[in-house]
Amino acid sequence: MSQPEQKTKVQYTKEEKKTLSKTIEEVFIRFTSSLKTAQIFEPNNIAFQQQIKPLFFLIQSLLKNLGKAILQFRGNALFFNTIRIRIDFHSYQRFKFLVGEFKEKEIEAIGFDPDLTAEELTRFIVIFAQSKQKKLKDFEDFIGAMESQGISNIFIEKLNPYDLSTRMTPEEIKRSCKKVFLKSIVHLQEVMEREKKHEKIHFKTTRRLIQSIINMISFDESFMLGMTNIKNFEEYTLNHSINVTILALCFGRRLGIEKSELLELGMSAFFHDIGKLDVPIEVLNKKGKLDDEEWKLMQNHPIDGLTKLVLLQDLSYFPVRALSVAYEHHIWADHSGYPKTWKKKELNFFSKIAKICDVFDAITTKRVYRDFSFTREQALSMMFEKVGEEYDPLLLKVFANMIGQFPVGTLVALNTGEVGIVVETNPEEVYLLRPKVKLITDNEKNKIDGEIVDLAEKDAESGQFKRTIVNTLNPEKYDVNIPDYFLAQATG
Repeated sequence: MSQPEQKTKVQYTKEEKKTLSKTIEEVFIRFTSSLKTAQIFEPNNIAFQQQIKPLFFLIQSLLKNLGKAILQFRGNALFFNTIRIRIDFHSYQRFKFLVGEFKEKEIEAIGFDPDLTAEELTRFIVIFAQSKQKKLKDFEDFIGAMESQGISNIFIEKLNPYDLSTRMTPEEIKRSCKKVFLKSIVHLQEVMEREKKHEKIHFKTTRRLIQSIINMISFDESFMLGMTNIKNFEEYTLNHSINVTILALCFGRRLGIEKSELLELGMSAFFHDIGKLDVPIEVLNKKGKLDDEEWKLMQNHPIDGLTKLVLLQDLSYFPVRALSVAYEHHIWADHSGYPKTWKKKELNFFSKIAKICDVFDAITTKRVYRDFSFTREQALSMMFEKVGEEYDPLLLKVFANMIGQFPVGTLVALNTGEVGIVVETNPEEVYLLRPKVKLITDNEKNKIDGEIVDLAEKDAESGQFKRTIVNTLNPEKYDVNIPDYFLAQATG
């Protein structure tokens, strides 16, 4: 088989690109829908035909007008005929699903020849969708299956082994995630010390760290979200700011924010609480209720944060939107909260994101005035009680979808009697209640270093799911330290 020449850069006019983008978006939707449908139904089923027929028509249209149709995975992004497929919160689950399929099959590009037939496309989609059932383990197995089915007008190219995300093993990626996480805490501590001494802050270093976090999220989002389970009771502000940064960047990706803007969002989240430097430590760590004077000091920290950022010596590497986030992250959607504003102008989009991430991490962390933390599912439930009042309804819905019904780090009991920790949410909508779980006890409650199991996996004979979550458990009650798991996975 010849390989698709997908690397030739084609120049399109602005109007051509706009029209193409719409067509390509439809191809992306139909392609993923065809794959998901083929996992459930036979090729002659009407549900499958309703997806495959429009997909074939769209591909033929592109081939007729452009002479080629190539879907490519490169650098954790998807391209069609060199045009990047834009991902937003509506399409993120499809994107994650398809990228996972490409990585699993070691595929970088799929090219379609002008002589493609509807029958060939159908056979290809079925092979692609049912690779696990057909026990196709790698790229070579996939090529063999295509040849045995007489597919000659669809070409696939192997994933570049020198791509960073494929060169690094999953264990190496986890170690890198941990390294970046800890480096970020150390850097924020240095920033705060420099600010106290009125010394210059090295924003170039901050930007490099934020970019590293973005890279690690693109390699293993679930593990980076898992790292936000790590809390530091003594140094709350440091850990909290890094956790909010990670949550905001994961959230931003779900919302389809471009990479350059993600960097600004990360910087904004990183410095959102810098105003707390002016709040006395005895007020921050007070166990009892704050008196009026102390509460006034606490309410002033967004104003203090804005002032500090405005007075910085060098703003050349600092995003202006970070000023809004520092000032607005405690203002509610209905403009209550603090600081009080006389003019009810629209809040900055980044401030709305930071607000949700800030509260979520705070609720799920033990505080000096509260000797327990709420679970992540409890936190989301509490936040939805104030949707529209405190939080933007659409944004909170997307955030909750990102965190999942069973968030990463949740301790769960299974119908088998086993207990495990959720380590990855399932990207497929039909399996949102079936995440991947690391087993930590057997069915007799003996502690084990168990395997990671996919709750979407079914028994081959009965067709029933092998394992199902029956309940969530409180880690403190069962003496399970969730952060220890994530740190252990990144040791080495």
